[in-house]
Amino acid sequence: MSRSKILALCATLLLILPTPGHAVEPAAPALVGTVKDAAGAPLALAQVIVAEVGRTTTTNAEGRFVLRGLPVGTYHITTLLLGYRPGHAVVRIPVAGPDVSVTIVMTASVLRLQAVSVTAASSSGEASGVTQATSELSGKSLQRALGASLAQTLAAEPGMAMRYNGPAATMPVIRGLSGDRILVLQDGARSGDLASSAPDHATTADPLAAQRIEVVRGPASLVHGNNALGGVVNVISNDIPTDVPSRLTGSVTTQVESVNPGAAFNAGAVQAVSGSTALSVRVGGRRTDPVRIGGGGVLDGTDSRNLNVTTGLGFVKDNVQGGVALKGFDFNYGIPSEPGSDEAGIRVDGRRYQGTAKLSTNTGRHAISQLRFEGSAQDYAHQEIEPDGAVGTSFALRTQTASLTAPTHFGRLTGMLGAQVLTRQYSAEGEEALTPAANSATAGAFIFQELPLGAHSREDHPDEGPKLQFGARFDAYRISSKAGDEKFGAARTISFQNISGSLGLSAPLAEHVTLSGSVARAFRAPTVEELFSNAVHAATASYELGNPELDVERSLGFDAVLRVGGANVSGQVSGYVNRVQGFIAPDVTRDTTVEGETMPLARYGQHDATLRGIEAQGEAKLGARFVLGVMGDVTRGEFEGGAPLPFMPTGRVGASLRWDSGKFSAGGEVRHAFAQRDVTGGADVETDAYTLVNLSAGWHVTMGGRIHEFTLRADNLGDVHYYDATSRIKSFAANPGRNVSLVYRVMF
Repeated sequence: MSRSKILALCATLLLILPTPGHAVEPAAPALVGTVKDAAGAPLALAQVIVAEVGRTTTTNAEGRFVLRGLPVGTYHITTLLLGYRPGHAVVRIPVAGPDVSVTIVMTASVLRLQAVSVTAASSSGEASGVTQATSELSGKSLQRALGASLAQTLAAEPGMAMRYNGPAATMPVIRGLSGDRILVLQDGARSGDLASSAPDHATTADPLAAQRIEVVRGPASLVHGNNALGGVVNVISNDIPTDVPSRLTGSVTTQVESVNPGAAFNAGAVQAVSGSTALSVRVGGRRTDPVRIGGGGVLDGTDSRNLNVTTGLGFVKDNVQGGVALKGFDFNYGIPSEPGSDEAGIRVDGRRYQGTAKLSTNTGRHAISQLRFEGSAQDYAHQEIEPDGAVGTSFALRTQTASLTAPTHFGRLTGMLGAQVLTRQYSAEGEEALTPAANSATAGAFIFQELPLGAHSREDHPDEGPKLQFGARFDAYRISSKAGDEKFGAARTISFQNISGSLGLSAPLAEHVTLSGSVARAFRAPTVEELFSNAVHAATASYELGNPELDVERSLGFDAVLRVGGANVSGQVSGYVNRVQGFIAPDVTRDTTVEGETMPLARYGQHDATLRGIEAQGEAKLGARFVLGVMGDVTRGEFEGGAPLPFMPTGRVGASLRWDSGKFSAGGEVRHAFAQRDVTGGADVETDAYTLVNLSAGWHVTMGGRIHEFTLRADNLGDVHYYDATSRIKSFAANPGRNVSLVYRVMF
């Protein structure tokens, strides 16, 4: 069976591990670097990223950094710093010899530029070489976008929207897909919460903790497996140190908003414990009052609070690196409800605990220079509490993951191969439980390779000429329901197997201009709710019936991306078609009566569907200080036969103008969303067009070796009363109104 193939692959990789009879090669030379500005002055606090091995460090006061323990090979070094164009260098670490030195010059820039993508399947991590559409928020662009939730922070990005059920219960929407079709990662590990299972469940990822947020749009099952049919969001905070700093480093961020009255903070620091070990600590929290809607008024019962704590320990030896992290997230929020509804006043109270471990060992071999193990265990639970204090439903989810991956070098081919295991134990108890308890397990193995098609080898000219990227993946998935409440029937086990693959080509058209295209076959297995539901679901106001005969969704996606990253112009335009065979959705067949109340009866079924769209975003310098920006996107999703997919985002266009001196900035933007008339009915009601005006101002300064960043925003300046097409409560509640937000971050 497939499991034996996966075990065989793991065994093959393990043979490369050092054994008593197989000595490890001496440590390769260290990488010693300096980061400077165009005038030659050293740049402190620049983030240095080696995407190929997932290593990150920060420059000291002299602009210097040292990375030890890199295996033999070629690396793309990326540097990030507020107010500067991302820096790049390509270095070769030899088997032996003196330390390798590199100097990276960063030039000041007021444009938003794509820098790196460690989430996408790319051997170098450079955004220009990724054949799918990607977004990366860091530095000033992240400061200007920070919202009360991860989804709100990303909602203005082209091709993205927000599944809204009040300010706390939100989730990203990518190209019209959300829920279980979007994979949310934290430092590359799956976020083991229940946000994907229902629209009233929140995502337990704090955007204030992010150093960067990366988004991969479109099918991404090749590396990440199940649940990545629509895309991946990765919140990167580097809570396991991958370098030992020479001094205390970290940041403190605070935020206040008027539309969600209250405050939020996040503080983190990394300190060397010894010459090879570093300790990180992070604490954050948020407390808000009920959200204020456009045109006046308050959405009652939507106050919230959360608290999160993380500690990590990392070590860096000559041939071995790794570490562990422990995270805790505690939350409580209210669920908005239609006036007069029996569900008014329900609150969600829960917590999530996570332990993560990483270990990398250098093999001393060129073909497979390093082995990386990553594992995590998460324990999530929440209760839905009735207005009288009684617990209506209790949910619990335990998640375990393990992966073994290895970068590969076979002649001119570079890439990665790996094997992954994911297990989950889910339960729901109470009179309103929608499904039986169920356990699931998936195991997969993949290979991804990149081949330069130019006249030179990758080592000599790694960034010249077109590149061909290709890969394949095999997965085996099993889900088993447990016997319990008689309404769910006898226990049942369902198994699926699937093959995924991708093929992409990236070609430079001119200096700083790249055209990419890709085709990817991906999959998603049905969830416990889609298979075994048999109860009233308050979040959808319907009686839901699962269908154990469902098959996996199979997607065939086509992407074309044009990227520009020059000194005066930057941007990205992409078009896509995603054909999904067996798209799973509830079929509302008729009304039914439950305890004297009439409601829709929804049974999950499968129909072929197609999603297509265009996304664009760009910025251009006008003179020395002004920056003009434009954006636009449109997504269309429909079942075979022409019926629209539910809760599709509407088309948008926008323009912005910003004065930016490098240290001070001020500007505004106008965004127009078109009306959405293609709806499925029920809670998916039509929405009218609306226009929002937003203003922002920023100031950053370096004092005493610290970078201080202030960002003041005024969103929805006209306090427009509007409804988003992707909102799950648009039938009775408007979106947030005018908001004044102040974000302050200090980095040291």
